[in-house]
Amino acid sequence: MSIRDLIPARDEMGLCDKRLWTIGGGKGGVGKSFLAASMGAALARAGRSVILVDANLAAPDLHAYLGIKAPGSTLLDVLERRATLRDALIATSDPSLRFLSCVGDELGMSDLTRKEQEHMAACLSSLDAELVLIDVGSGTSFAVLDFFNLAHEAIVVTSPDPASMRCTFKFIRNAAYRRVQERFGGQNEVKAAFQRLRSLSSAAQPQTMKNFLDLLRPKAPEAARSITNMLEDWRPHLLVNMAVSEQDQRIADIIHAAVRRFLHIDLHSCGVIHFDAALQKSNQDVNLADFTASDSTLAIQVRQTALRLASVDPSELAAEQQESHASVQPAPAIGLNDNLAIMGRALHIQTEDLGAAGNCITTQVFCDGRVILSAKSEYPSTMRESQHSDQVVELMRNQHFNVIRQIESRSTRHQSELS
Repeated sequence: MSIRDLIPARDEMGLCDKRLWTIGGGKGGVGKSFLAASMGAALARAGRSVILVDANLAAPDLHAYLGIKAPGSTLLDVLERRATLRDALIATSDPSLRFLSCVGDELGMSDLTRKEQEHMAACLSSLDAELVLIDVGSGTSFAVLDFFNLAHEAIVVTSPDPASMRCTFKFIRNAAYRRVQERFGGQNEVKAAFQRLRSLSSAAQPQTMKNFLDLLRPKAPEAARSITNMLEDWRPHLLVNMAVSEQDQRIADIIHAAVRRFLHIDLHSCGVIHFDAALQKSNQDVNLADFTASDSTLAIQVRQTALRLASVDPSELAAEQQESHASVQPAPAIGLNDNLAIMGRALHIQTEDLGAAGNCITTQVFCDGRVILSAKSEYPSTMRESQHSDQVVELMRNQHFNVIRQIESRSTRHQSELS
C-alpha cells in the first residue's frame, strides 16, 4: 500500500467531499508556516470548521503561531495508542479552529518508518472538518513529498529570491517524480526508465520529465500515456510570498513557464502576497497575521487568498473586501511570452490582457515577424464589473498554454503523417 492509495476516491468531476490542503515548499524561510497558520485562522473566522496540522517531522513549530506552548499529545501518540485523537486535537482561541501535531520535537521524530507515515496519512485523510490544512515542511525528503502529494489542493510557497525559485522548481519536479513512482513504480519498464534517467542526469545537464517519457514511450507506450494524463490532471497552486516590486510579481510567470516546459505540468495561480513589515514582525514574534487591523495589506491578502481557494462565493468575498475599509491594489496582469522550435521554425507565443478597455485576453503566435495564429477570449460577465487580477492571470495562463499544446499537438500529428 502507498500513501496515495489512502486518499479518498474522487467523483467524476475530480472533486472530493473532504477538502484536504497541503502547504509545502522547496526552501525554508519563505513564510510557509506563518501563511498556513494565518490562512487556517482566516478560514475559521469565515465560518469554516478547520483543522490545522503540523506535519513538519523535522522541526514542528506551527503550534507557536497559535499561542500553544507545546502540544501535549501528537498523532504519533494516537497511532501508538498512548493517547486518543480527542486528546491530540487541541482547541484554539477560535472554536472553529483546532490544531494537531503529527510528532513532537524529540530527537529522532523525523525518522518515522514507512508504515507509520502511511498510518498518519490515513488518519489525516479521515479527519472530521470542512477543511484540513497540513503544513508539510520544506525540502524533498520522501516524507515531505508524500505528505504534500496527499492533498486535493496542494500549495507551493515561494519567495522572489533566485535560490527560492530554484528550490521551488526542484520541489515541484521531485513531487511529480514521486507521484509517478508511487503509482507506476511497480512496472519494470518504469523502473528501468528511472534508472536510465538517473544515469544520464548530471549537474550540468539535468534531465526533465520529457526525457523520462521519451525513454519510457518506446518500451511502454500505455504507461507513458497514463503518466502524461496524470501530470496534466495534477495542478498544484503556486503562492508567491514577500513580493516587493513588479518584477517580483513576474516570478509566478517564470516558474509557471519552466514547470510547463520541463515537467508538462500547468500550475494554478494562487496569488501574490506583498511584503509587509507586519509579516516580518509576526515571524519574529511568532504570531498570526493581525486580521483586526483594517489597514493591514498582509492580512487582507492572506484572507482573500484563503477564501478564494476555499471557493467562497464571489459576492461574499467582495463584501468582505468592502468591510475591510482598506484599498489593496491587485497585482497587474503581466503578459506571458514563450519561444518554441517547431520543425525547424522559431515561434514566439505572446499573451496579453487588454484590460477593462477591451475586456478580453489575446494570444498571438509570431513566426519571422508575422502573426500566424491568434486566439481571443472575453472576460466572463462576473469579471467585468470589478477587477479580479488573479482570475485574469489564470485566464491568461490557460489560454497561453492551450495554444502551446495545440501547436505541439499539430506538430506531432504532422510528423506522424510524414513518417
